[in-house]
Amino acid sequence: MAQTTLILSLVVPALVLLAVAVLKIVALKKENALLAQQLTETSISLEKTRQSLEKLQQRHEEMVSFRSDLHQAEQSVRQTLPKVSDFQPAERKWAAPERYGYIHTLASRGMPVEDIAAILTVSPHEVSQVLNLARIRQGGEGAGEERAELRFPAGNR
Repeated sequence: MAQTTLILSLVVPALVLLAVAVLKIVALKKENALLAQQLTETSISLEKTRQSLEKLQQRHEEMVSFRSDLHQAEQSVRQTLPKVSDFQPAERKWAAPERYGYIHTLASRGMPVEDIAAILTVSPHEVSQVLNLARIRQGGEGAGEERAELRFPAGNR
């Protein structure tokens, strides 16, 4: 009996230790699986963030390049367009703002309405109106669709 008691006193603690070890292994495997899943999710999130960052950097580079190209274009236009001070106002017989004289001078040199408007920082519509009014005043009605006709009812003459 003493021998059985001795075996039992050795086997029971060994079985308890074995059960604790198995439980610890199972717990560690579950924790390891959870950590592996978190690592995978974090890696995927990191890759998506990296791709987003690359897209943002590419857009930023495109915007910087566009701004640079736009600045160069502005500088080129400024160098090629004549300055208002390069022109003398046309001789006028009426009192009008000085820029109207410039409009007539530029138009007489064959410059398009849009370019005149850009140089004098006025609207193309204003340039067209000034030129049309000058044609009407001088009695030159122009040709085609640009022909200006003034018609008054008989009682308003």
